[in-house]
Amino acid sequence: MADYQIQNLSFRYPGETEPALDGVDLDVRSGDFVLIGGPTGSGKTTLLRLLKPQVQAAGQREGTVLYNGNRLEDLDLRTAAEEIGMIFQNPDNQIVMHTVWQQLCFGMENLGYPTSLMQKRMAEVVPFFGMESWLHQPVETLSGGQKQQLNLAAVMMLRPKVLLLDEPTAQLDPIAASAFTDLLTRINQELSVTVILCEHRLEALFPRANQVLLMEAGRIVHQGKAETVVRQVWEAKAPGFAPYLPAISRLYLQMEADRKEGPVPLTVKAGKRWFDRYWVRRPGVFGERPEGIRGEAPKEEPLLQCRDLHFQYGKKGPQVLQKVSFTLHPREFFVLLGGNGAGKSTLLQVLAGVLKHQGGKLKTRLAPGDIGYVGQNPLAYFTRETVREQLEDRAKSLDLGDRERMDALVRLFRLEPVLDKHPFDISGGQQQQLVLALVLLADPALVLMDEPTKGLDPTAKQALAGWLGQLLEKGKTILMVSHDIEFAAAHAHRCGLLFDGGLLAVAEPSVFFTENYYYTTMVHRTVREHLPEEVTEEGVLARWAITSP
Repeated sequence: MADYQIQNLSFRYPGETEPALDGVDLDVRSGDFVLIGGPTGSGKTTLLRLLKPQVQAAGQREGTVLYNGNRLEDLDLRTAAEEIGMIFQNPDNQIVMHTVWQQLCFGMENLGYPTSLMQKRMAEVVPFFGMESWLHQPVETLSGGQKQQLNLAAVMMLRPKVLLLDEPTAQLDPIAASAFTDLLTRINQELSVTVILCEHRLEALFPRANQVLLMEAGRIVHQGKAETVVRQVWEAKAPGFAPYLPAISRLYLQMEADRKEGPVPLTVKAGKRWFDRYWVRRPGVFGERPEGIRGEAPKEEPLLQCRDLHFQYGKKGPQVLQKVSFTLHPREFFVLLGGNGAGKSTLLQVLAGVLKHQGGKLKTRLAPGDIGYVGQNPLAYFTRETVREQLEDRAKSLDLGDRERMDALVRLFRLEPVLDKHPFDISGGQQQQLVLALVLLADPALVLMDEPTKGLDPTAKQALAGWLGQLLEKGKTILMVSHDIEFAAAHAHRCGLLFDGGLLAVAEPSVFFTENYYYTTMVHRTVREHLPEEVTEEGVLARWAITSP
């Protein structure tokens, strides 16, 4: 029997003229792993929330949702709480208790489970998740990856039949994201728990799913097994969905365009086997690396210099930053990577002047007003009722004499359609664009950005790359904290890895990512034995195009 049977489901939010969902049909069987992708505003999260009674949004719904053959609205709330678990994007939003073990027990306590049963289940769940060493720690001491792992473990204490996950890895570093999805795969395969997952970071998830949906404007546009969807998108020549496909699959489909049948590689393992055979079958097909694949990092006089920066929270707190040293040059795009809790956001706040470093030297040619800071949480920037009022209020506070700069930024970030909406009611990508516009109204020389690609779909990331390129052309300098390896590899001038309080391995992407084993791209893992200096799909295809028709 199917866990869910969704028939002609439509949904419209109050006050909206366009539906968020429009005639969705979907069957999800027990034990399925369903991956849902699509641009921001396509209806992914709305669909997910309509599958759990406790988090359904207010609005007009049409159609039918059956759970185990019965109408979902007829399911009693206790059963829904136990059998349908949900994990959200921000790990902190789901944690309500002080310690790890208290959070694990929270759901069972609310449902009146006896203490003996809670202890028995904890004795199983904690080893399964490898949480023994931090079971009694305060939650605030955990990394982002550990917090999301805790949320998943707390849901599993109720032994759910279904897990609904809304971009659960968006705020995790690459290693933590991989560990989380590995756990999710184990739960799906070993316990036959149904998984329905919305994500923008699809590359590593395609091979794990037995059903993939790509949505647009509230409709399912492509649906089927992962390989089937990959071929559907490619053969439909749908540029809007091509960025959602694994880069390895795109390489294969472009370089093997005459092959209409056979498996499309979805993983590094399958991709490497194909690429090894391709290399032998077509020797010499790759030319020398062309000039101009990537712009060189500027070599002008440094705009900012750090030497041995130290910072700790409180007199007895641990040293978050220890001997951090690096330089930034005008018109440079520098990406700072590292694990959750490594101190990346702290370093950005020190450079922005939000926090004061306690040791070392920070030398800059910039005045405080020349530095713009884009924090992780866009909602912290919004205080007015509409996007237009928010922009006008910022322009007034800066004493801008005319609207020319504001109007130019509205056009640049395509904010015209949402000017009269509340900032809380626009999409995550639009909120990120609005914050960028607010910061850039001050015309800063240095822009500090904390995870600006978080929650952005692939199309929005491409647009962001274009906007950042325009800023660089105007002479701006950009320092960005990110977990997005592929974005950094494709667009940064230099990258650095923050670890144990220090900044390591600062280099251009062609060096930084080729010398890394875990912090590198799937493309590099696939081709490195034959093209060791290539880290992006574009780099491989540029060399292939030199000698290929």
